[in-house]
Amino acid sequence: MILVVNLEGRRWLCDVGFGESIVEPFPLEAEWEEEHDSGVYRLHVEEDEWYMERKEENGWRSLYKFTLEEKTFEDFLEMCEYHQTSPSSIFVQKSLCSLQLPRARLTYIGRQLISTEYTKGGGSVKTTRKLTDEEIPGLLRHKFGIVLSGKLIIKDEDIVIPKTHQPDSSSKLDLNTYLQRIGIADYTAVSQTPSLSKLRIIHRQHVLTVPFESLSIHSGEKILLDVDWIYEKIVLRKRGGFCFENNGLFFWVLQQLGYQPQMLSSSVKNKFTGLYESPLSHMMMMVELEGRRWLCDVGYCEGIMEPFPLEAGWEEEQDCFVYRLQVDEDEWHLEKEEEEVWRSLYKFTLKERTLEDFRELCEHYQTSPSSFFVQKSFCCLPLPHGQLTYMGHRLISTEYTKRGGSVKTTQELTEEEIPALLRDKFGIVLSGKLTPKND
Repeated sequence: MILVVNLEGRRWLCDVGFGESIVEPFPLEAEWEEEHDSGVYRLHVEEDEWYMERKEENGWRSLYKFTLEEKTFEDFLEMCEYHQTSPSSIFVQKSLCSLQLPRARLTYIGRQLISTEYTKGGGSVKTTRKLTDEEIPGLLRHKFGIVLSGKLIIKDEDIVIPKTHQPDSSSKLDLNTYLQRIGIADYTAVSQTPSLSKLRIIHRQHVLTVPFESLSIHSGEKILLDVDWIYEKIVLRKRGGFCFENNGLFFWVLQQLGYQPQMLSSSVKNKFTGLYESPLSHMMMMVELEGRRWLCDVGYCEGIMEPFPLEAGWEEEQDCFVYRLQVDEDEWHLEKEEEEVWRSLYKFTLKERTLEDFRELCEHYQTSPSSFFVQKSFCCLPLPHGQLTYMGHRLISTEYTKRGGSVKTTQELTEEEIPALLRDKFGIVLSGKLTPKND
C-alpha cells in the first residue's frame, strides 16, 4: 500500500511502510531521479505502470510497480491475511524489525542484528552481529523501543516458493483410473447398477488407500476446490488431502457411478478445545439407497470406514470402533465410543450444500494460524485395526483394541528421514520441500 498526494501543483508519492524505500515524499514524475538518506531512487514508466527503482552497486533494482487506480483500505484485507499466514510470506518465515536512521538502517532478523551504513551514489556497508535468544528482547527494547506482550517465536527460514499444478488438459477425469488408484482392478465390479455392497467396497477402499493429510500447506502448494485439480492431485499424483479434497473427489465418483449423492456440511468438535467449529468446517455426503439413507465420509481420519445408516439412535461397530447417531431437534451428532465414553466427532443438518459453499473455509484452513492444518504437518492413513500417522518429526503407529481402546508407539524422525518415510509408508512424493511443523 502506498499513497499519492496532490500539493503545490505536483503529485507526490508517499510511502512510510517499505523497509528500504524513500525517506521523504517523491515527485510522481516519469524518470525522476533523486537521492535520499537511504539511497538513490527513480520512477520509471511503461504505459500505465510506474516502477519505483533503487540504485545499487550493480545497477537499478525495481522495488515495486503500481498504477494510479485508487484503492480503499478494504481492498487489502485478503493480502493482510496472506502476509501473516502463508509460508510464502517473508513476514511468516522471518521474525524481523527494521528502522531507518540518518544515512543508515538497523535491522533485526532471526538471530542477527544488521547495521547498514549508506554511502553516496547508492553504495552501502553492512556489519552483522549474531544474537542469542536471551539478548533479543533487550535489543528490541533498546534499539527499536519495542516491548512485546507475548513470547517471540524467533524465525529466519527460507521463503517457500508456491508451486501450482495444472491438470493435463489432454487427460480427462477417468473413473477407471480412480478405481485403480484405490485398489479396485475390476471396473465392472462397481460400474453396473448401484448397490449397497458396491458402495461399501468403494468407501472402504478409499479410506484405506487415500491419506488424510495437510502436506500441501507445508510444501508450498495451494489447495484448490476444483474437481479437476483434486483428481490430478489424488489420483494421478497419488496424494491425499483434507476433507474438502477427499470427499469432493468421492462425491464426483458417486455421481459417475449413479448414486446421486447429496453434499452435506458439519461442525467438527475440536478435540483439544471441546468447542464446535464452523457449520462448514467439514464436508461429507448422504446417499439414498435400497430404501434407506446412508452417511458417507471418506475425509475424516477418525471417522467411519463404511457407509453408516442415517437413522436416529443407530449404533454400529466398524473395525474396532463403535459409532452412533444421536439427534437433537434437526441436528445430527456422529459419536464414537472411546474406552466406554462417547465422544462427538461432528454435528450436522441435512441441508444440501455445494462445493462453492466450502471455498472460504478451504482458504481459512490452509492459511490461518489457528488452523490445525497450518499448525501441524501431518499425514494419516487408517489400517485394518490400526492407524499410521506422521506428524511433525514423529511417526505414530496405533493399534486398536475392542470398544475403542488403543496402544500407541512413537518413532522420532530426523528431517532427512521424513521424505523417504512419506514415500515408503504413505506412497507420497512431494513436489516441494516440506517444512515439518507440530505447533
